[in-house]
Amino acid sequence: MFKFRGFFLISIFLLTACTQDTVVPKEKEQEEKDDENIVVTADGKITFEIFNEIKVPQEKVESIKDELLNAYDKIQNSIHTGYVPSERINVYLNVGNEHSWGLRSELKLYGIQENQYPLVHELTHSLLGYGNNFDASSGYFTQEGFASYMEDKYGKQQSYSHKVMKYFIDSNKLIPISKLIDPNQDDSYFRPALTNQEEYILQWMSYTHSASFITYLIDTYGLEKFEQLYNEEDLAKKIEEIYEKNISEIENDWVVFIKNGETLTYEDKNKMGYFYNSSLFIDKIDPKFFTKE
Repeated sequence: MFKFRGFFLISIFLLTACTQDTVVPKEKEQEEKDDENIVVTADGKITFEIFNEIKVPQEKVESIKDELLNAYDKIQNSIHTGYVPSERINVYLNVGNEHSWGLRSELKLYGIQENQYPLVHELTHSLLGYGNNFDASSGYFTQEGFASYMEDKYGKQQSYSHKVMKYFIDSNKLIPISKLIDPNQDDSYFRPALTNQEEYILQWMSYTHSASFITYLIDTYGLEKFEQLYNEEDLAKKIEEIYEKNISEIENDWVVFIKNGETLTYEDKNKMGYFYNSSLFIDKIDPKFFTKE
């Protein structure tokens, strides 16, 4: 009995010793988990921490880390503003298909499972600034337009902005640019209450107008000139100073360009996913939103 008990105690000791060598302490395990969700830009200026709320596989997290670094480089090499971004940006991968957000120190991304999250769009906001500390003091037009431009070039969500604008114009649903840049009206277009489907569609139309117009400005006059316009107040005045044309003249040029451009194809509409449902509600939007003053 003694011999068996002694053998049993020795066995327990050996097993415990082996276990102590192989078990990772909880603190270290959490540290490693944190490390695998953190990525730092090559220049060391910004640390991104990913919060995997949707519980996607680590392989997807690694892919998003690469996307963040690539998007960071593209945005840093686009235009330069006086804005200094946060040194740490938390990136939340959320469940569902709500609107994504890009704020000073956080990105809230939706559409992860469908692989349709606007990472480049939202990171553009976080890196280049938006109004005065992410308010509406400089409106929405240049910020949303440029973020959409960058998403179209480097991201996952294509807006097809020029083609969709042609559809709007052919449907007599052109929103005057003067309304989209008017600080007394722009909230109604870019930040409606979203209490009904018509308001969601109006917001989408406003984003599409800004994306197409800003893309036209950049493709026609270059990024350097647009850099002077980004996030500025009194856009009508600034446009005339920078482009030596008033807003109406440039708007007319843009409309002519759109009318002579390509039309949405059946494949485009299917890729967008939301086009057919959206088009059903356009005629229900109050005509006042499209009336020139």
